[in-house]
Amino acid sequence: MKSSKKKENKFDKNRSGLPEPMENGKKPFDKKTYRLKKYSKKYKLEQWEEQRKKRLLQEYEKTVKNDPMVGTYKPKTFDQDVPDSTNVGRFVKHPDVLENELAKTKKHPFTKAKEQFNKVKEEKLKKQQEKEKSRQEKMQKLQEYKKKKQDRFKKLSKKNKKGQPVMSGRMELLLEKIKSAN
Repeated sequence: MKSSKKKENKFDKNRSGLPEPMENGKKPFDKKTYRLKKYSKKYKLEQWEEQRKKRLLQEYEKTVKNDPMVGTYKPKTFDQDVPDSTNVGRFVKHPDVLENELAKTKKHPFTKAKEQFNKVKEEKLKKQQEKEKSRQEKMQKLQEYKKKKQDRFKKLSKKNKKGQPVMSGRMELLLEKIKSAN
């Protein structure tokens, strides 16, 4: 036994191309494998495919874990299937009861967080839309006010050839005021 180990060690020492372990336990740098990993499209594609398969497998396992109905179907034999039994329709539940049961089931923390996030997002969106709507209304009212003010100013500032104010515009404004008061 000892002689065979010695022979193997001696053979390994004389062999070229075999990486020798360092004293500190580190492997020597292998340039060829490094270059393959770094620049080879084939290697990168294989790595990507492996990661994709792992990810898909994890997602599948997660859905199986979260969905209690997966894998529970057991086909009945011909003898067990009895449609004319007395229990037919006995276990049918009212829709309200079903909704309550669905509401009571525990939700996964991630789905809870996701729902909470979506709820907050919707609320933010509603607030933003309301703000935008109120801002638009304000702008519209302001524009109407400015237009009204400008028309009034034009009517009041009209002058005749001698520079005296034209009374017809003023009379119209007074008439409008009287009509709005009644």
